[in-house]
Amino acid sequence: MAATATGELLVAGSEGELVLLSVPTGSAPTGATSRDVARAAAVEFSETTTEIPDDDAELETHLVVTDGTRTWEADDLATVTAADATDPTWLRIQAALNKARAESE
Repeated sequence: MAATATGELLVAGSEGELVLLSVPTGSAPTGATSRDVARAAAVEFSETTTEIPDDDAELETHLVVTDGTRTWEADDLATVTAADATDPTWLRIQAALNKARAESE
């Protein structure tokens, strides 16, 4: 679970999916039902995840990098040099960095 800078909640599910929870502008909270659903999602997330060991030097091996359609392996990210405007920001940044590195060699 993580909160974005805009106050939305990012939740990872047990199947590896990510859900961005946000409240549309102008909407009013629905009370207990919303809290119960949010609480159930948080409890399920907490019960189905584990912490990364403190002594693990390879933290990146625990990450699953995805754009919601494809899962990216470390080798893919090290070699990607092109991305579309519709690709996630993290992928566009990685592609730009890789392209700049390749051009400077």
